[in-house]
Amino acid sequence: MSKGFAVVIGMSIAYAASLIGMIFAYVYYKKNKAASQSKKVEDKK
Repeated sequence: MSKGFAVVIGMSIAYAASLIGMIFAYVYYKKNKAASQSKKVEDKK
């Protein structure tokens, strides 16, 4: 396997890992934001 091909494969894996991490962070953020808003609504009652 050539060095260039190994670099391309490594960068692709790093990009995929970064993308998966960003998706998990977004889902976690949306879940916490929804929970926070529902808590604010309950506090107003």
